[in-house]
Amino acid sequence: MSSDQHRDSMHAVRVIQPANGNPGPLGLFAFAVTTIISNLYNLGAGVPPGGGGKLLMGFALWYGGIVQILAGMWSMKVGNTFEATAFSSFGAYWAAYGYMFFPGSGIEESYANIDPDQYQNAKGIFLLIWFFMAIILTVGTTKSTIATITMFIFLDIHLILVSINELAHLSAGAAPARISAVFGILSALMAFWNGAAALWLPSNSHILLPVGPVSRRNKQQHVYSV
Repeated sequence: MSSDQHRDSMHAVRVIQPANGNPGPLGLFAFAVTTIISNLYNLGAGVPPGGGGKLLMGFALWYGGIVQILAGMWSMKVGNTFEATAFSSFGAYWAAYGYMFFPGSGIEESYANIDPDQYQNAKGIFLLIWFFMAIILTVGTTKSTIATITMFIFLDIHLILVSINELAHLSAGAAPARISAVFGILSALMAFWNGAAALWLPSNSHILLPVGPVSRRNKQQHVYSV
């Protein structure tokens, strides 16, 4: 094959390469839907406070878990390390949370014959470590947008309050749990906002949502990115 033919063949390969989409909206909506359903249950919307675990299991395992992890892997493919870390991590969080209610997992049953406070201690430690993880991610948003920073700050407050509720051995209807649920809902609403801002583009929508870019460089960009 001549050099000209080789260049032509390489050019043909480059032309047929598929364009990369933006996995951000998918990951944000997976987080938002699962988080808002979970915290509506925690507030006692239609169920006792903290109830709805079995129904939440499906959302947590599939949409909040597997779909969000996939969005994280696709974010790595397009070179967004932050989204890859955030989506994959919180996808794993929701998958683990959903598995607690999975029939036959034996997690709750394993604490049945011991001090019930130990089960709350275990959940409290689990949630507290995720609070520290969320703080690390929050620091990584400080040059992004006001909407993203706000979403993570609400998430941080939600996680620390629900951790306190568990470690203090309070009931699911106690004040820290209810306040944490409110901040969880606010975080989910901001995730819906950010997801819509990334999905509604000048090419497909007449409605564009502001996200409040922090840095001067981002103020020149119209496409949402964390």
